[in-house]
Amino acid sequence: MDRWTPARLWEKEGLGAKCLLCAFQCRLNGNHKGRCGVRAFSEGRVWTLNYGYTGAIATDPVEKKPFYHFWPGTKTFSIGAPGCNFTCLGCQNHGLSQVEANWPGLSRSSPNLAEALVKAALEEGASSLAFTYSEPTVFYEYAQDLTERGSERGLSSLWVTNGYFTQETLRRLDKVVAFNVDLKSFSEAFYRKVTGGGLKPVLETLARIVENNQWLEVTTLLIPDLNDSEAELMALTKWLASLSVDIPWHVSRFSPRYKQMDKSSTPISTLEKAKDIGRANGLKHVYLGNASGLGYGDTLCPNCAKTVIRRSGFLVDEYLLGPNGRCPACGSLVAGRWRS
Repeated sequence: MDRWTPARLWEKEGLGAKCLLCAFQCRLNGNHKGRCGVRAFSEGRVWTLNYGYTGAIATDPVEKKPFYHFWPGTKTFSIGAPGCNFTCLGCQNHGLSQVEANWPGLSRSSPNLAEALVKAALEEGASSLAFTYSEPTVFYEYAQDLTERGSERGLSSLWVTNGYFTQETLRRLDKVVAFNVDLKSFSEAFYRKVTGGGLKPVLETLARIVENNQWLEVTTLLIPDLNDSEAELMALTKWLASLSVDIPWHVSRFSPRYKQMDKSSTPISTLEKAKDIGRANGLKHVYLGNASGLGYGDTLCPNCAKTVIRRSGFLVDEYLLGPNGRCPACGSLVAGRWRS
């Protein structure tokens, strides 16, 4: 246990404990770990097994996460650690997410890992830290400590997450300035079958983020014949628009991965249909991801339809927004978090 770290957000329960990080609220004892594979109960307390294990690090355009309305054109320092509370059949990062400690091939950072990573982020010219690749909920302690240290040095923190955490966890994420949450489907059956999780806690997370006035973008990976029906897309986008029509919705193209190699890639026509449905239901900003096409990543003024940010892939080619995100043509505000 010399490489384990005391966990946060748990409570004693009988001879074991209950983890309070995610909506599964796993019961832990000496015989098994949590669903994420990185929480264990021993010596009267809960431990996190993945603190300091950096399974993936990269400097990315913030658009790659994807965030299109949060400081466009800036760099983010992306960090991922092993483990996940979901078991998504098509996970593109299953080598990192679907593992347990101890992990061959992964090394633990030095005791001063937070300072070292923040220093590296600043040297790379990043403006933010992004917790991504796997599920940041299951490396909460690691992400929180990095958030604190990064905030001291002027770095914002972003979470790319499945949103399947408790409201107490979200309450403690008050220094996270932006979230991109996967709304994987609008079907409870899909969540149970494809992710191992459930829909309701994700919807609660999305609603609370909007209430907290933290910036929110949403991503939905469309998988042929599983979550791409017109009826489901209608229901999903109507609900999302009821939260806020300003939420950017990223509709992403599926490619066969992991345990879904039998599925075909999403037709571009399906993405375009989803975009039309989202716009018809009031969403002002719908983007097509994992696909190349003219205008797929461009940001338009919702009032006059002028292109105010032009993108090629994840790169910003042209940025025309005025101070505080005003359209240069009509003066309307475009919702987002913009750098002056």
